[in-house]
Amino acid sequence: MNDTKFCKFCGTDAGPSARYCKNCGAELSPAPRAEESSSPKPQAEEKPSPAPRAEEGSVDAKDLVNDGISLYQQGDYEGALKKFIKATEVDASLVAAWSNKGCALGRLGDCVNAISAFNRALDIDPSNREAKEGKELCQRMMSSQPQPVEG
Repeated sequence: MNDTKFCKFCGTDAGPSARYCKNCGAELSPAPRAEESSSPKPQAEEKPSPAPRAEEGSVDAKDLVNDGISLYQQGDYEGALKKFIKATEVDASLVAAWSNKGCALGRLGDCVNAISAFNRALDIDPSNREAKEGKELCQRMMSSQPQPVEG
């Protein structure tokens, strides 16, 4: 039996013992065993599930992003950040999750990690305006911080 795992988001061969994708960071799940895949699911006859996520009862990443945006607009940047982080865990290819994560981190003063999140968004969509502008803003903020005086 081949235990090699492939990331369901980016397709990277992660090897048999990896828990997370080395390319996109998504959590990997082991391939279903033959006895698991042949057993019927409780509601499979009524409504077949197109993706394993529905079987796991996971939350929709877009809903998490929308929840995070609401919190962000209320000024709850830490709460928003938690939603955006969860959204990136659910769907590592969702540009809005990474870009909004960068915005929340920037508002919390963590420009280094904000730039990292913006870079991730730009890896997925190089033309994403929000990520480009957010990254540039954080870079300007970091370069304008007072430098220690030598002497």
